[in-house]
Amino acid sequence: MIPLAVCALAAIVLPLASGNARAQRFPERPLRLVVGFAPGGPADALARITGQVLSDSLGQPVIVENRPGAGGTIAATTVARAAPDGYTLLVGATSDVINPLARKEVRYSIEANFTPVALISSAPNVLVVHPSLPVGSVQELVAYARAHPGALNYGSAGVGTLSHLAGAFVAATAQLQVAHIPYKGTAAAQVDLLSGRLQFMFDSMVSALANAKAGKVKALAVTSPQRWPNAPMLPTMAESGFPGFDMMAWFGLLAPADTPPWVVSRLSDALSKGLQAGEARRRIRGIGGEPGRLTPAEFGHYIRAETAHWSKIFADGVVRLEE
Repeated sequence: MIPLAVCALAAIVLPLASGNARAQRFPERPLRLVVGFAPGGPADALARITGQVLSDSLGQPVIVENRPGAGGTIAATTVARAAPDGYTLLVGATSDVINPLARKEVRYSIEANFTPVALISSAPNVLVVHPSLPVGSVQELVAYARAHPGALNYGSAGVGTLSHLAGAFVAATAQLQVAHIPYKGTAAAQVDLLSGRLQFMFDSMVSALANAKAGKVKALAVTSPQRWPNAPMLPTMAESGFPGFDMMAWFGLLAPADTPPWVVSRLSDALSKGLQAGEARRRIRGIGGEPGRLTPAEFGHYIRAETAHWSKIFADGVVRLEE
């Protein structure tokens, strides 16, 4: 009986020891972070903060690879097809929940094809308008758009992104005739907003507040369900005539499905601890976000809640992705 017991114990302990040994060795070469948006926007900034945190903690270079286009689906598809070894990772975003729900041509599922690692940051967007527009509130923007059908354009970081769907939701709910112009990232849309080619957009917190302070845009409201600590003077969209409006921008680290648990744990621990450190925390708050604090399991729950939230929005038929 004793030899049998020893064998049974060894069958349990040896794989655990092997897993621990592999976890301690990981990573043994550079990591690649794939981000689905062009340089200059919040996704790119957070990817570079994440890369620095992981590199400092894990002792390997981390290469940030921008693969913009199709609302982030090019980058997501690339990582979904990568080897599940922890060396190719996605800086995922809200759009990675949205796209599989709303676009028939998207072949991946965020829950089936990815393993959640850690939430990097979350923040609302801000509705901003060009200063030439004679409006000072969301209600006045709606009234102006109704009085000038077809005269206003709004920009976004791409079809299926939060900045697109927030605008589409407002247009559909308020029955406005406005044109959507998609870009391959937030930065390009910001350029056209400041030049006056666009009249309004849902912009990232940091650029919206900086441009508003400089008088280059007027900030009207935030997309969070409550007022945001970085901008307590701005009302929410819910306070501004759109009850229940809740569209948060979030970014998280995702690995391909079937990535070993010890690899996920190593990455999650390294990133989560680093995000709470002074420098990374300061940089994330500097771009208007709050650093994430979720374990892989908690991040998975967060993604499922986001999937349910956006599924309901699309099921209600208020927003369609082709808008």
